[in-house]
Amino acid sequence: MTAKLTQSDSKLVTASANDLHLAPRKMRPTANLIKGMNAMDAMVQLQHVEKKASEMLIKLLKSAIANAKNNFSMDTEHLYIKSISTDMGKVMKRYFPRARGSAFTIRRKMCHVNIVLEERKKGKASKSKLSLFKAKTEKPEVENVDQKTATNERPPKDETKKSQVFRTDEQKKMSTAANKRRLFNRKTGE
Repeated sequence: MTAKLTQSDSKLVTASANDLHLAPRKMRPTANLIKGMNAMDAMVQLQHVEKKASEMLIKLLKSAIANAKNNFSMDTEHLYIKSISTDMGKVMKRYFPRARGSAFTIRRKMCHVNIVLEERKKGKASKSKLSLFKAKTEKPEVENVDQKTATNERPPKDETKKSQVFRTDEQKKMSTAANKRRLFNRKTGE
């Protein structure tokens, strides 16, 4: 795992883990889960994910936070995950014996994970995913609600708008026969 500080208007710290023994397609959903979050919120989120990838990402995130704190004197409370990427690594080839002396190739894929932490002060901080989720789930307060909407009653339907479909006995038989054909459509066609 490596770390470095990039020079720009905001402070960035990168950390990477190479050749992790997990396929990239299994690592990506867990990595995308914490993208854009506060580093401490991401740590809590990963502790509750029951996947092999979460353990690896926790270790990488701890390393990145320690590098930011010890090497660059950054405050851990103001660290956010600016970007996290999962790339394809080496592929180990193994063989599994099959019938008549043949062999199947087993490809054990590895991945590289790169994480970039950014230090943002309170004025520049964007909302984390958890705070966005809380804002979406909160119900707005409603004042002056009349009695019908408060009890969730539906207004009565107009009898004139009601349209009924009348079918003859022959049409009913045809529809059941078509349903049977759909259910039991085999090679014989019955």
